[in-house]
Amino acid sequence: MRGVGFLKRQLRRAWPFGSGPRPVILMYHRVAELDSDPWQLAVSPRHFEAHLEHLRRSRTPMDLAAFVAALTAGTLPRDAVALTFDDGYVDNLHQAEPRLAAAGIPATLFLTTAAIGRPEPFWWDELAHLILDRSAPADLSVGIADGRYRLQFGEPDRLDLDRRRWRAWERPRTAREAAYQALWRLIRDASRPERERAMATLRRALGGAGAASEEERAMTPDEVRGMARRGVVTLGGHTLSHPALPTLTPAEQRWEIAEGKRAAEEMSGQRVEGFAYPYGAMDASAQAAVAACGFAWACSTVATAVGAADFQRYALPRIAAPNAGKAVLARALGDG
Repeated sequence: MRGVGFLKRQLRRAWPFGSGPRPVILMYHRVAELDSDPWQLAVSPRHFEAHLEHLRRSRTPMDLAAFVAALTAGTLPRDAVALTFDDGYVDNLHQAEPRLAAAGIPATLFLTTAAIGRPEPFWWDELAHLILDRSAPADLSVGIADGRYRLQFGEPDRLDLDRRRWRAWERPRTAREAAYQALWRLIRDASRPERERAMATLRRALGGAGAASEEERAMTPDEVRGMARRGVVTLGGHTLSHPALPTLTPAEQRWEIAEGKRAAEEMSGQRVEGFAYPYGAMDASAQAAVAACGFAWACSTVATAVGAADFQRYALPRIAAPNAGKAVLARALGDG
């Protein structure tokens, strides 16, 4: 994750005149305590509660659809904040929703619909368990698309065991970390059938998902319906199967986006207006496909505040929430 100083500079660029807070969309994925979190997707329940306390006292929390409407009308408060979650982890239901309800703060959940109801973890979590959490060495060749990848590493060394310190966007320190990073990129950019074949090969060769927990699964359709009915969390689209959209043809992009929207609306019984790009990966074709599929706006992962005059409706920026207390969040948002 980028440092607090970087985030504050980005916030100033969005609203360059005068001092004070800038409107921000916050991005979460999970509310959980994790021993290993290579992509820093989780915020602990304790820190999440601290975030909500700070936002309730120091900001104007808004539903994201209302946030975008006010932004378009030129009436968005400078201290506005909207909360979002990506993917559909079940801990959003167990840990996030009750805390949001208690704080009176709404949120938007961008749902990867093909994952809903499946018992296995999301592929990037399973890959981390198979490689980073594995205690045994590995030496095998994995076919992905038209090529093969040689997976080779020994028993974990001191750095491998110190998993909390490494982030997957950093330079790998060990052969095991390098293997995870390389395979993650290859699998992310593979087609859905190729991705599933590669994961099945790794699962057979390396002995299953290992350390996967119940909280790593996605919600079930009934859980999604219950969340939508209670109304604290509004659903958004996040494609059917979480591909990197720029790797697809325009027709494939439209199909993934439209099918994800259809499934989310079918599960929730509600119209789905907002979208978030998987991995934050987007191009002009993907933005056009999102608009053509009937979404009113879309979120990126560009880490800055929302500009008052130069915002792009189909590329709204979001700042990843830090797994830290309210003082760190306040500094990152320019509130303290």
